[in-house]
Parts: sequence; structure tokens; C-alpha cells
Amino acid sequence: MKVPTSLATDFLTIATGLRTARRHVLKDKVLIYGTFQPGRVYIVEHGYVRLGTTQADGRVATRALLGKASIFGDLPFCPATFEQSGVAVASGEAHVIELKRPALETVVRQDEAVRQTLLEIYGLQFRFLDRRLQWQFIMPLERRIATVLLDLMCFGGKSCPHHPGYVLDIRLTHQELSELVLAARSNVTPILNTFRAQNVIAYSRAYICLRALDALGEIAAGVAIGLDARLCSSPAQYPPMYTRTK
Repeated sequence: MKVPTSLATDFLTIATGLRTARRHVLKDKVLIYGTFQPGRVYIVEHGYVRLGTTQADGRVATRALLGKASIFGDLPFCPATFEQSGVAVASGEAHVIELKRPALETVVRQDEAVRQTLLEIYGLQFRFLDRRLQWQFIMPLERRIATVLLDLMCFGGKSCPHHPGYVLDIRLTHQELSELVLAARSNVTPILNTFRAQNVIAYSRAYICLRALDALGEIAAGVAIGLDARLCSSPAQYPPMYTRTK
């Protein structure tokens, strides 16, 4: 998920202003935590963080991707019996702010503006979770993949240097994408190949380029498309998924 720029700026200003704040600059795949850490709150300042679970072979299975100003760890004001299980890993270079939960809770209680900011952050994250639960359990796999690719555009995209279209700002392997849509890689790769044959996407080991956002939107909505999708996408349509509370 992506937090609106103004909200992200406000939240990061609050976080970095706390005396207990510690900044971590992490390289790709560096572990942020491997088990639940009571009392520790983390906020993404730059880059991306993968939340996942550790498999029997030691591999981390991705269940969520967090961008700038997203909060994770021991979330403030959550009941003491509530634990965030799993692991957190940097996805590419990431800057993460570590806070003490009591310090953040204290400033939230004392400042109404800070309280409003945290509520908006929570609201966006739970809204995104609700959306994800809907498409995970309702949509056929082809629609789930198209929806996830569109959702990933909320992290930002720029003109692709290799093809007409927009390259995703975040790098994902087929395995990581498969984990996000709760499907086996062997089932996801053929669908990606079909999208590529239809000129909807292009991809390599280094990038995923969305060549036809409008066509992806039609697939996500369950509308059949032709074998040669028109390249008439506008990046301005994806997002806004969320807007700042006024």
C-alpha cells in the first residue's frame, strides 16, 4: 500500500522527532526482525518492506508489501494479547525507523493532531487489508493477478525504458507475486505469459512493465479483452486509490 504524500510527511516528521527514534538503513533481503518484538514499532521511511512467514526450508513467503510511512511491528494501542507473527525483510534498499511503543503512545495521547495522523495511517492499512481479503477469496486467479499488478502501481511507476508502458517501482520475482495472490508459481507463470502475449505486460528478471493499464483493469473487473490490447493507459488513473482525510 502507499500512503498519500502529505500524510506520509506528517507521520514521518512525528516519528523522527521522538527521542527514542532509531534509523536503520538496510540492504536488500536484510532481516528486520525474525520473531515478534514486544514494545518495538517500525515505520518505513524509504523503500519497501516485505512481511511474511518463514517456511520449513528457511525461505520467507511474502504476505504483504509495505511502502513509505507504513507501520508494523508491535502496533500502538493494540491489546496486549495481540501479536504480529512472522518476519519483516527489506525489499531492496530500505530505510526503517524503529520506535518504542510507549513513547509513540504517549505523544498520541498528548497531541490531537498526532492522534488524527495515526488514525489515518491505521485506516489506510486496514482498508487495504480488507480489499486484499476480498480479492484473495472471491476472484478467480487471473483477476487476482491483474488486481495485484494494478495495486502495485500505487507504489509508483515510471515510463519503461524497454517497452511502451510503465515499469513497477518495486521488483518482484514470479515466486513473490505468486505468494501475494495465494497461488502456486506453476499456476501464475502461464497467466503472466498470456498477459505478455496479449501485450498487457512485459517482464524480465529485472522488471515488470505494465503496457496496458486499461486492459489490466478490464481483466480485474472480469471483462474479456482481445488478443492485442490497446496501449492507451494513463498512469494518472492508478492511483488515486486513497486520498487524505480532510
